Amino acid sequence: MLLILFPISLCFSRVSPESNTITTTFLATSGVAELPEYFGVTMINGVPVTYYDSDIRRTVPRQQWMMDSFDEEYWEYLTNQGNTLSTMAKENLNTIMKGTNQTSGKIINSDSPQSCPV
Repeated sequence: MLLILFPISLCFSRVSPESNTITTTFLATSGVAELPEYFGVTMINGVPVTYYDSDIRRTVPRQQWMMDSFDEEYWEYLTNQGNTLSTMAKENLNTIMKGTNQTSGKIINSDSPQSCPV
């Protein structure tokens, strides 16, 4: 079984640097039947606030206040971003697999997500 984990971490600063920390982590996988090929989580102070994965192909709020604060157009926008990033991550993962001549075995490539004060 082939397992490749390919994380992409992004930081977005939106508010005062003294208030909160936002962390967005995306992970692409290959050869793991139990996991989506791509998923992402955004957290504020370690609490998940949004989630996307390639199985459901939607970005969903993980906190009620997020659902109440943004309209459907915002969630569609995040979903479109997730779909685009999912496609790009799958292509990048395939390139890495070909470049490292990986067709079987087990590979784990993991980095710590980056956090930004917001």
